Amino acid sequence: MKQKSLQTLSLVLIMISLILEVGYDQAWFEFDNPQALFGISLAFVLVSMSINVKIIRTMDTKPHVRKTSQLALVISALYAVAVFGLELI
Repeated sequence: MKQKSLQTLSLVLIMISLILEVGYDQAWFEFDNPQALFGISLAFVLVSMSINVKIIRTMDTKPHVRKTSQLALVISALYAVAVFGLELI
């Protein structure tokens, strides 16, 4: 049950990051310092990824929970590359 709540928290953090990025791009809200938004959003993604790594590295994790966390980690990594990697270019 603990892994399930951690996976949910990981998903919520990714969704918050996505909402922040889309909201800023669509001018739903403005930041005086756009780098602050970048840092906050990136922090949410990194915490989400670290939660999934923690679940994967736990020895007594069930295989389906591990696979779900691996998939979430891959999706988080792709999201990070798409949003933050392309933003830096």
